[in-house]
Amino acid sequence: MQYPAIAKLFALVMVVGCATVGDEDPGLEVTDEDMAADAELDAVVGDGKEDSALSYLAVAQLVKNAGVPCTGDRIAVAVAIAKAESGFRAWITNTAGNAHGTDRGLFQINSYWHPEVSNTCAFSASCNTRAAVRISKTATVWREWWTWKNGKHLPFMTSSRAAQTSVCEQ
Repeated sequence: MQYPAIAKLFALVMVVGCATVGDEDPGLEVTDEDMAADAELDAVVGDGKEDSALSYLAVAQLVKNAGVPCTGDRIAVAVAIAKAESGFRAWITNTAGNAHGTDRGLFQINSYWHPEVSNTCAFSASCNTRAAVRISKTATVWREWWTWKNGKHLPFMTSSRAAQTSVCEQ
């Protein structure tokens, strides 16, 4: 089955790209590249509804663009965690169960524990993904995410693996 909008998304994201974040980066702010990537995501993925969520493929591409290699299940685990955390809704917040701060965005990055991630970054799908990749040590350490610790990401692994396969075959 062909998905022309998804193919267009991948082409646009690949052209626009997304800068990777190294350990030397003291903080995360939304870059011009993030804004362009987010605008392209909105234009291609959005269905005109304010509450449109991203897809497995779109999030897998964001994770890959943020510098996660196609080895093992690294991209798939990241995608499954994003799905479990936010349902792929980049604008969502959560304070339930938090003693401190607010969980924000696609990967639900906490404002108290990660003040280096601005609110603007937290609500940008591209920048939030870069932040999650940095915090998780390039998608190798997920202990800060409640959904990973409690296996809440596991039901989403089959679809996440399929998305990883698709983005890694490009």
